[in-house]
Amino acid sequence: MDRAEMRKKVEEVTSLPTLPGSVTRITRMLDDSDITTSEVGREIEKDQVFSAKVLKLVNSGFYGFSQPISTIQHAMVLLGFEVAKTLILSTSVLDMMSKSMTGLWPHSLACARTCVIIARYLDLDDPEEVSVTGLLHDLGKVVLEAHVNDVFEVVVEVMEDRNILFYEAEIEVMEINHATVGGWLLQKWQLPGKIVEPVMYHHDFHPSRTHAVRTGIVHLADILVRAEGFGSGGDRRIPVVSEAAMEAMELRQDDLQEIMDEMMEDMRGVIR
Repeated sequence: MDRAEMRKKVEEVTSLPTLPGSVTRITRMLDDSDITTSEVGREIEKDQVFSAKVLKLVNSGFYGFSQPISTIQHAMVLLGFEVAKTLILSTSVLDMMSKSMTGLWPHSLACARTCVIIARYLDLDDPEEVSVTGLLHDLGKVVLEAHVNDVFEVVVEVMEDRNILFYEAEIEVMEINHATVGGWLLQKWQLPGKIVEPVMYHHDFHPSRTHAVRTGIVHLADILVRAEGFGSGGDRRIPVVSEAAMEAMELRQDDLQEIMDEMMEDMRGVIR
């Protein structure tokens, strides 16, 4: 199956992580510059199932809040509109991700938290926004397993037989990898480039891209989390850190050790 055929097949199924009517209404509200957090909070609270999913994700350890967040209004104030919009969309695949490949949910959660650590280390604005890309970076694997399972099973077989990385097996089988698939889905959800690009290119870093630093953060977080065994990305091998990504983030080996130490402390007793 070539790239064009795979894109057609994926785009036929990307509506299946269904965005409920309430999600569509809320995301439109979040695009309104005159809307208040209270108004958005009240709209979310109208859907009890959806409210429960949002609070579950907020309290899952994703953001590392020291105290439980018990109300949607409180969550909205803490997160801000941009993060809230992506979080709300993320809840639509939360159940799929938690029921997907063994270890993928804790891996994604650990990656999200590590993205925050790296973003703060780099003194980036809105580190919580960067964390959403970490949470969603392997979304394409969920789509492939759930909706293109015949291809997914061939990928797993090639990966195991050749003892290669998951994304390398994907490229051999279908000329693209899960990062591309995840990017296509996020584009269909009309998320901004600063969210889409880091997901789409976290295995294919290039310094000339618009959001290179954010992409580098997700690329590095994914590898550090794999190296320390937090969850599983579906394979046993660890990708090599891109030197170009390190240069784009202006990080050296000493910085990497500090980041890893903070990651280990942050994740202690939370994710494994």
